[in-house]
Amino acid sequence: MSAPTPPDERRPGAPARHPERVAGLFVAIVWAALVFAVFGVLAVLLDRDPVEQPVGPYFGLVAIVLALGVVYLGIVFTTPARAPGLGAVATAAGVYLVIVLSALVVDTALAFEQATSPFVVAAAILAFAPPIACWAYFRSRR
Repeated sequence: MSAPTPPDERRPGAPARHPERVAGLFVAIVWAALVFAVFGVLAVLLDRDPVEQPVGPYFGLVAIVLALGVVYLGIVFTTPARAPGLGAVATAAGVYLVIVLSALVVDTALAFEQATSPFVVAAAILAFAPPIACWAYFRSRR
């Protein structure tokens, strides 16, 4: 028989464990997939494209990948906080701003279109949930 596993005692200088970083990456990727699905449903329901301006084919992908980075950072910074409210609001606002600012880099008309787009609003609303969910999960494990 083997001896029981000793309690987790970190050696001095050993790197700290941060499972929220790995989980945050997976949750952010799931968020991006969900956003793509919601964009598809909204496009059918509204009979409208997410980006109606004549831009390159990769603008939407780049904007969502940048927003994915914001969601990931929102999760990582919200998880150790006392309450998730501010982190969730900051994440949603960050997603909205990143998409609009990435459109502003391309064209001013595109930025105005994206600022009033229901697709961008939906992405921002969906960005509230990941930091709260990860905060609740890791809070329950303590």
